[in-house]
Amino acid sequence: MIKRAIKILKSDGLVVLLFKAVSFLKRKIATLPRSLFWLLPNFLILLIANKISSYKSDNVKETIDYSFFVINGAIAPMQIKEEFEKLLEVFKNKQPKIILEIGTANGGSLFCLCKLAPNDALIISIDLPEGKFGGGYPEFKTPVYKLFKKDDQKLMLLREDSHLPETFKKIKDILNEQQIDFLFIDGDHEYGGVKNDFEMYLPLVKKGGVIAFHDITPLGLKELTGGVPIFWKEIKNNYQFEEFIKDQKQVGFGIGCLFIE
Repeated sequence: MIKRAIKILKSDGLVVLLFKAVSFLKRKIATLPRSLFWLLPNFLILLIANKISSYKSDNVKETIDYSFFVINGAIAPMQIKEEFEKLLEVFKNKQPKIILEIGTANGGSLFCLCKLAPNDALIISIDLPEGKFGGGYPEFKTPVYKLFKKDDQKLMLLREDSHLPETFKKIKDILNEQQIDFLFIDGDHEYGGVKNDFEMYLPLVKKGGVIAFHDITPLGLKELTGGVPIFWKEIKNNYQFEEFIKDQKQVGFGIGCLFIE
């Protein structure tokens, strides 16, 4: 390896050597298991993750597939692909300009929302540090998640508790009297938590907007779904709704959409 580097340095110069060294590192590190990927120094994580920002496609299936497999699944959504695909088809058809996600976790759903949203969209994602239901991404992941947005999009990442009045005020300030087109609730899964998120942010959703919930499957283990299935059952019939559940016998997961009129 050292002999080859010296040979390249002598024949092609320092710039070519550095370029080839970076390419080599990117190939090698990209094959690491995702559990090890996040243990790398920040500059190497950003070096490898930079390919995410160059991804361009408005195809739902292609975008989902990419999110599951890029960097060996380091940002894979915590979703069943078939269910998430149906949700993203609704999302894309709506062409939402203002998007709020409660629960960022691995970042995979945020990636898909950014890539499939209009070029001038505003995307806000809230995530609670040390969240019980898979949330609480560490601060060093923030620069990676910022790579998800398109050039003219505005992406706001809030590592805060969505239930707090001060967080709600921040959201209102960011919106600046605009209303939300698409709200994805996938944060606190306790009954009181999901109810609070719904009731707090519903007034900010415009007529014709969509509110989606993750983990609505009634057979879900409480450790996975919390009180979401109970709350979903209580409210769904108050709205036009749609459910995306791959298998009615599955444990956990499932997505429900409310269409606000």
